[in-house]
Amino acid sequence: MAEKSQPGRGEPVQRPPVQSIDRVLDIIEALSACPRGAALTDLAGSVNLHISTVHRMLSALISRGYAKKDPETGKYALTLRLFELGSRVAGSMDWAAAARPQLERLARATGETVHLVARDGDAVVYIYKQSPADSILRASSFVGLRNPMYCTGVGKSILAFLPPEEVKAIWARTPPVQFTPHTLTDPGRLYADLDIIRARGWAVDEEEHEIGVVCVAAPVFSFDGTPVGAVSVAAPSARMGGEVRLRCAQEVLGCTRAVSALLGAPPAEGKA
Repeated sequence: MAEKSQPGRGEPVQRPPVQSIDRVLDIIEALSACPRGAALTDLAGSVNLHISTVHRMLSALISRGYAKKDPETGKYALTLRLFELGSRVAGSMDWAAAARPQLERLARATGETVHLVARDGDAVVYIYKQSPADSILRASSFVGLRNPMYCTGVGKSILAFLPPEEVKAIWARTPPVQFTPHTLTDPGRLYADLDIIRARGWAVDEEEHEIGVVCVAAPVFSFDGTPVGAVSVAAPSARMGGEVRLRCAQEVLGCTRAVSALLGAPPAEGKA
């Protein structure tokens, strides 16, 4: 019997790939090339696998939050879950990198912690954070953090500019959690707050997610006017009085208008 060849000293041992992992990665890579989603039959054809195999693996990806199925079209697409993981290494993505000068300007103008988030389905994912060196704020936020929208300034600013039926659907799919005594877990109170946010153009998180932290936020719009993310300024509640809050709101609105322009959004008038 012929002996198997042995790798040379220092040469990595080549092991056979795990077939199921290879297949899942093939599906992920195929979906990454279909930003508008892919039908099951098309996806199965592109990865050369049986429909039942692809369906089983998609179900696993969906259960872990890496993929989603559009209930209207039946097409499958990736979520930002992979980006959420990658953010812990890279800490940014393309439009976050493009927006960085504006975010840095906002941080200098306010002297407070600045966040940029992207919407991912019914939640937001933090893709940028900058805190002043002498900050006394110990907010629990970090790049890669995923939060529901109803209890954060960034999330509420996005909700306020979505169609009402979409907001109701998101609320129905999101079991409310009482993070603090100030969290809005009643839909009536949340919808009333969204009306205010829509009228003035910016949102406030009144210690609704974290005690002692107040955030002022405004949405970032894409080229078609859809809110795809948001920017916030976070500070200790003790120094977020009325005048400071209004000044931060004006600065945040200036930042989000500039970032939205980078994404091709039409000029929009905001209030402060």
